[in-house]
Amino acid sequence: MKNLFKYFGYGALSLVVVAVLFAANLVLQPYDTLRIYFSLGPEAEVLISDGVTYRDLNKNQRLDVFENAQAAPVDRVEDLLSQMTLEEKVGQMMHPAITIKPDFPLLAFHLAMGRAGIDASEIVDKHVTHFNFYGKPTPLEIAEKLNKLQKVAARTRLGIPLTISSDPLHEAASGGIAAFSVKGFSGWPSQLGFAASRDVDLMRRFGEIAAAEYRAVGLQTALHPMADLATEPRWARNFGTFGSNAQLSGEMTNAYMLGFQGATLTDQSVMTMVKHFPGGGPQEFGLDAHLPSGKRQVYPGDNFDYHVEPFKKAINNGLRVIMPYYGIAVDQTDENVAMGFNKMILTDLLRDELGFTGVVCTDWGIVSSRAWGVEGLSIRERYKKSIDAGVDQYGGESDPEHIIDMVNSGELTMERIDQSVRRILLNKFELGLFEQSLVDEQAVSQLVKTQEYIDAGFEAQRKSIVLLSNKGAEAPILPISTGTKIFVDGLDPEQISGFGEVVDSPDEADFIIFYLPTIFNGNQVPGSDELIDKFLSGILPDENLAFDPSILERAQNYSEKAKLITVVDLNRPAILTDLNNMSDGLIGTFGVYDSVLFEMIFGRFDPQGKLPFEIPSSMAAVMAQQEDMPDDSEAPVFEFGHGLTYRQ
Repeated sequence: MKNLFKYFGYGALSLVVVAVLFAANLVLQPYDTLRIYFSLGPEAEVLISDGVTYRDLNKNQRLDVFENAQAAPVDRVEDLLSQMTLEEKVGQMMHPAITIKPDFPLLAFHLAMGRAGIDASEIVDKHVTHFNFYGKPTPLEIAEKLNKLQKVAARTRLGIPLTISSDPLHEAASGGIAAFSVKGFSGWPSQLGFAASRDVDLMRRFGEIAAAEYRAVGLQTALHPMADLATEPRWARNFGTFGSNAQLSGEMTNAYMLGFQGATLTDQSVMTMVKHFPGGGPQEFGLDAHLPSGKRQVYPGDNFDYHVEPFKKAINNGLRVIMPYYGIAVDQTDENVAMGFNKMILTDLLRDELGFTGVVCTDWGIVSSRAWGVEGLSIRERYKKSIDAGVDQYGGESDPEHIIDMVNSGELTMERIDQSVRRILLNKFELGLFEQSLVDEQAVSQLVKTQEYIDAGFEAQRKSIVLLSNKGAEAPILPISTGTKIFVDGLDPEQISGFGEVVDSPDEADFIIFYLPTIFNGNQVPGSDELIDKFLSGILPDENLAFDPSILERAQNYSEKAKLITVVDLNRPAILTDLNNMSDGLIGTFGVYDSVLFEMIFGRFDPQGKLPFEIPSSMAAVMAQQEDMPDDSEAPVFEFGHGLTYRQ
């Protein structure tokens, strides 16, 4: 086994595990499919009672309150609760994954995380009705798969419809392991790009469009946005935030939520699961809490409350689901346990002080694998502690038997389970799923990636680009004149057609455009021998924000041959001091198409973006700043809010 690790690594071993499980699934699936088919009830009929049309979900040939769309949602919840068994109730508290046409590395990652794709057996056998979607299918393939699963759910005893969630799908360039670029949807900048635009109305418009595309394919919950703050520049997940400023993040988080949900939940809404309460930004040394090495969130600046601030406006305006993070807020409460096990955070702060009334759903796998601070507890004990803390639902988990057994033994009361399930079911009713859980597969192509949506996404990308520096002996170097000889490194040269003349060598160029992706150097120290930790340590970056010397050498060589325009994707801060000195123009992006970037460089529009966090001058300055304090490094090369225009 050691030789296998030596020659192929843990990532390759994960792929082997995936292949074995996939092969086993091919053998067992036909049997399981037949078993499920014969265990299901009849189709839910559409009937009429006293002029009310309804779906007879429990197949009893009469109109129940929970089937009556004219009844108040709270009354429908109570009627359904009264008909549910304990097993059916606890099934609502699980939120595992489904994979639809996954790419192989992504499937390997989620198998390692304990989030493997499911078949209909979890709906039938475990009464699970919440799943999060992973994969790289087309929108139509998503709709087809989810319709099939909804039809299975409709034939269970009570016909409770599924609620399907997803990580971000709309980023023009994928920002990291929890954001995906699915080509069939419209393309937009990352959250940091929206923060750079400073346009709250644009943020809400994105939410409206993304929600329409989600609902068109059968998705009803967004596992986003992140309201965490990018106060620690080394943290890998800065890519998913709105930057370092609490007020800006709060405004954007609220607009994002209102765009997706609307003023109230309806059959057109998508719920936002805002994360990661009470703020996952102040990671010690910037290490990520997916790994044991990053389990500690620290507050050397005594700035805990600042990280809670971005959640408040969304909570006050109808937030329905919230997700705590993996980490431990060190010495901020009466016990150093992870957020999902901490009663002072989930009950005293979130519910009692902030007034949150919705669903608390854990981050993925906190019971089975990333139970920081309670590693010594059994799986059963972890469920008990998290429920006592205030958790309603478990991301990535699908083992309800522990909770069922604790209710039967008297360790948990039915009243406590009902409390969580009420919150969960209320969202389902208000989303209109009991009336219509299927989507129109024939209409998908007309409802997603429309020209209106495409144009809106392009406009958002344009507003997100930040012009950091624009030098010139007599006049600023940018914009470049059309027809200029250009050498391109790191971007698609075909996208420059119509702007400039692409040459094959830097020696022939008047300008060199040098693109650098988000800096993800090295590996984190995993601090664990578990397979998943070894795998993740090869994905998550270490704390080094400096570019490799070979990159700087290439930039220096380019600067000696022609005018150098350096473009850096900043979905994580980077040390830009040397690049700024070498470059005639320096541009920061947050996930944009190459064509949009060329439009800006050649003056088709005026850049207007502003940095959503500061750019430190050196790693020494990064090491000296405090994890919980925003923009506090010494002598940053660019400050928060910096951004030039061509008019300056």
